[in-house]
Amino acid sequence: MQKKTIVTADGVEREFIFFEITFNNYREISGSTANEILDREIPEACECVLYLPKTYTENGDETPLILAAHGSGGRVSAELEKVGGLKYASACMDDGYAVLDVNGSALHGRTMGCPEHVFALYKAYRYAIKHFNLSKRVLVWGGSMGGQTAMNFATTFPSITLAVGLFYPRLNMDGFTVGDHYCTGSWNKTEPLSEAGNPRLRIAKYFRFPTEDSWCEENTAGFNPHKTRSFLTGEGERVVIPPCPIKIWHGTEDKTIDPMISREYVNSVRRSGSYVELHLLEGIGHKANNAMKQELKLWFDRFI
Repeated sequence: MQKKTIVTADGVEREFIFFEITFNNYREISGSTANEILDREIPEACECVLYLPKTYTENGDETPLILAAHGSGGRVSAELEKVGGLKYASACMDDGYAVLDVNGSALHGRTMGCPEHVFALYKAYRYAIKHFNLSKRVLVWGGSMGGQTAMNFATTFPSITLAVGLFYPRLNMDGFTVGDHYCTGSWNKTEPLSEAGNPRLRIAKYFRFPTEDSWCEENTAGFNPHKTRSFLTGEGERVVIPPCPIKIWHGTEDKTIDPMISREYVNSVRRSGSYVELHLLEGIGHKANNAMKQELKLWFDRFI
């Protein structure tokens, strides 16, 4: 465990706690077996970062905890002074929330909301509540590709998730059509974006697809939010049943993730009769502004 003082994007100096957890990085879609153990354990280290607010105390009331999920351009690293999604929760940190993020199952942090990233986040959560006086039920935030991670965590661990807040989230990996409008999924993006490769290659790698060229529905089941906990009506409309209340912020001028993806996800949730809010921000692109950060705090305040 290491404490480090870092000046965050808002120009404020804060102290962060970096630590490391170990998670099982082995996962395979097993076939059949005859008296043979197919699962195994491949331990892998994951760097994590935790912020404790000035109001934190070791005894007494538990400090509310937010699990933050950074996007594909973020990472957690004490050496590089990177705090992942914590920088988007500044309003929450200044108002008494503890916030936690993990680097994920790849050194560059770009793990596309895959199961290993979610399992690593859960291990970090277990470490945090064991060593600090933090709430056992959590609020979950995610931005961009981290929005997929956040929803995947909520649906994998519904018993500990109170509510989810999402900034311009990637809620589908494969594309889909709404009316005559096609929503581009991550799988469609084949241009190289970084040293980590293009989104299609990253999906094939982190979701363990048999080949890099063919979509594998089986390996994404439960981790593709637009389809998770959902069904199609007789009219072909998708119905999504989320595990908790959700609020989404999305700019109308977002060229990275189509705001129609958020619109249709919200419509799919509402068809189930579940509670969801959508705040569309006119003229805003793929970025977070102060209003979104302040409203995230107000949204989470409802649940503590």
